[in-house]
Amino acid sequence: MKNNNSKTHKNVNTDKRGSGLESLLHSEHIVDVEKLVVGGDALARIQYQDKSLVVFIPLAAPNEKVKIKITHVEKNHLNGEIIEILSASSSRRPPPCQYFTACGGCSWQHITEAEQVLQKELILTDLLKKFIPEHQYSLLPTVNSPKCFNYRNRIQLKQLGSEIGYFKKGSHQIVDINSCLIAEDDISTKIPELKKNLRPSKEIRKFEIRINHLNQIEHYPIGEDGEGLSFSQVNNQVNEQLVNTTLDLIKPLNPQFLTELYAGAGNFTFPLLRELTHTQIESVEMNPKLTAFSTKKLTEMKLQKRLFAFTSDCESFVSRRDLSNDLILLDPPRSGCSDIVLSKVIEASPNCLVYISCHPVFLARDLKKILTSCPEYKISHLQIFDMFPQTDHFETLVLLSK
Repeated sequence: MKNNNSKTHKNVNTDKRGSGLESLLHSEHIVDVEKLVVGGDALARIQYQDKSLVVFIPLAAPNEKVKIKITHVEKNHLNGEIIEILSASSSRRPPPCQYFTACGGCSWQHITEAEQVLQKELILTDLLKKFIPEHQYSLLPTVNSPKCFNYRNRIQLKQLGSEIGYFKKGSHQIVDINSCLIAEDDISTKIPELKKNLRPSKEIRKFEIRINHLNQIEHYPIGEDGEGLSFSQVNNQVNEQLVNTTLDLIKPLNPQFLTELYAGAGNFTFPLLRELTHTQIESVEMNPKLTAFSTKKLTEMKLQKRLFAFTSDCESFVSRRDLSNDLILLDPPRSGCSDIVLSKVIEASPNCLVYISCHPVFLARDLKKILTSCPEYKISHLQIFDMFPQTDHFETLVLLSK
């Protein structure tokens, strides 16, 4: 929007970024907030000379008018902070958590859950329009979390001195907490006990508190042996719906041979083995503790002849072994798939490809690479699973089929 409320500032020398926008630093503007974006900030624009500049604003809400101050100048965008809310969004609410405005653990508690879901859908569709504008798809209704708070079955906290909590937004300063609203109650009540028993630390230490597979509360420093099986979906109820939907998509395909890359501890592997009684699966996971867990569970289920669990990074595996022509299942980390993995997946050209993503930017990037090389694929299923309420994070399930 054109802004007539900007303060006038003298030009200063261009800094190392070379953006020429340094005169805007600390200037004040009235802006209309358009939407929320990946990373959790809101997006607005200001007019500067002949340019429309993007400004990222934390703690703003869609469709509201705010007065801001520019806090950082980057080459292609600005960062600002709210000075005054002039016209509040209808989706704005008082954040339920007492630590929210400082704590970096959540980004969207000031917005209703309905608006959070709407903004996640907008984030995904905007990215797909940018990366694969020529492809058609229908975004199915989002699978909402039954619990919007107290849903996390594990949290990671930082300690410095006698303080323990999460980092402040945009810093490595610790917000000292005694509870966490997004953690399951049993985990949240463990925090004061942990603080009481820990010795003060001169260095930043990281701890995980989780509910283990025996439904017991445990905690340990990150990096010790206990971390081995800690990677799991943090929201049990939404994860169950994600697994079930994935099974519903795969069962009618009845693949004879399935390749599963980034298999973890078998979140999808074992449900697939139970449901697809004639399917042989090769699963790949780099963490030896996770594959050891899978192998032990495999023996208990007496399914050794149907699952081959490889301890390997996916790049090495795909370089030396053929992938399934029937179906490949990808559940990569936040950074998505590497070029090596994607090229081998494209080369295998399976009849169907299931991709579970926890970062929409890298999902859109990878879909562009796949669909550019294999235009015969269509997006048969596209759905968000709101695994992480109160944050900008979400899971996306995609089925590509020929």
